[in-house]
Amino acid sequence: MDKKTMARRQKTRQKLTPFFSWAMRGIWQALTTIVAWVVSVVRVILTLIIQKVNHLINYLVQRKLVLFVLFLFLAFGLLGLAAIIPRTHIFEGNLIVEELSFTYSGSQNKLFLDSMRGIHHLEIDGVINNELTFTGEFKSTSFTELNQLKKPLKIRLQNRNSKLIIEPVDTKNSSDIDLTELRLLPDTKVSGFTYNLSQKQHRLDFDLQHNPTSQTQPNELKIYLGEKPIKVILENYDISGLNQNKLDKQQPLEFLLTPNKKELNLELKQKNSIYLSLDESNKNDPNLWFQEKIDTKDVHFQRLDRTGDISDDVTISTIVEGKIRMVEQEREIKANQFLMGDEPNTPLNIERIRHLQIVPKKGLEVRISGRTKQIQIGLDKDFPVSRIQGSWLDGFLPRDAIVALFSFSAATITYLLGFLIENASKSDSNPKSP
Repeated sequence: MDKKTMARRQKTRQKLTPFFSWAMRGIWQALTTIVAWVVSVVRVILTLIIQKVNHLINYLVQRKLVLFVLFLFLAFGLLGLAAIIPRTHIFEGNLIVEELSFTYSGSQNKLFLDSMRGIHHLEIDGVINNELTFTGEFKSTSFTELNQLKKPLKIRLQNRNSKLIIEPVDTKNSSDIDLTELRLLPDTKVSGFTYNLSQKQHRLDFDLQHNPTSQTQPNELKIYLGEKPIKVILENYDISGLNQNKLDKQQPLEFLLTPNKKELNLELKQKNSIYLSLDESNKNDPNLWFQEKIDTKDVHFQRLDRTGDISDDVTISTIVEGKIRMVEQEREIKANQFLMGDEPNTPLNIERIRHLQIVPKKGLEVRISGRTKQIQIGLDKDFPVSRIQGSWLDGFLPRDAIVALFSFSAATITYLLGFLIENASKSDSNPKSP
């Protein structure tokens, strides 16, 4: 860069410096003026507010009756709000349903089915985690190698299409096959649980699905095989320790067994479907099969009517009848109505199935309890027609007392409001003293 250019730039800078200094002084003065004006306005507003508040305080002090009336107005207003604002309350219900689903939410394993004696048909679909061991005398026409078998027969069912069926050989007489117990682990889902009375037989069907992320221990189903010969049918199985050249695994394996080892324990770790039936004439009381006080979540009384296209699936209520109660209010539930929680189309927060019982000609009787702010009932999940809602006062006073108190509070507030308006009008109409 030559000396002439540098000299020209220096002269230009010297000419512009006074202009920038003048502009900065102008901006600073403008900002100072605006800040001072804002502070002045705020000060005036605060002064007016303080004056009005002091005037109101002096007015109330001089007129103690008005102050007392305002206190009553506030008190009865709060009582009215407490009678309206919803609060979570405990509810209970007694329903008869055709089908239910739930997830066990307890912290320890829970006995679910107990002492189901004289089973005529037991079928389990899906993977069984442990190796099944049968010992005793075998007879088979499809796999004659079993007829000379003197050692235990070990079988694995590790396919989701695997199947185990156990039945008595003589179906006309009583059965010795018992379901000793079925225990549920936390986060186990029981879905599609149904009861039917068909051809003079009690029939239970349900799916069992364990959440593999929560625990490694499987659900356990214990079976007593009895003293009499039984029929065993297997599908999609693996046999160890036998020559299987003559065995067609594409066909079910069927054999008769007179068991030496009477107990059979099944570990159900994945999704399994369970079907079992017992004679109606069985002396074993069906209402003793189910254990009480099952802690639950995600409880549903509904099923999907599938059409093949997911978008066309229809949800159908499985409720036959029932009643539900909360805060001294009771509602009757009709057939095919849905039971919902705080919002439409959301399930009711059922925290415990208190009792399960069979009603032979209708379905399953389910006694439930839980906590919610509101219960909604209707044939359409988006348009409930009946509601129960509890307020803050419902936790302290009977419902009749709350209704009476709310009516009294509303009438009192109306009267007090009229009194305040009338008093203010008289005060404004009185001439000021000199």
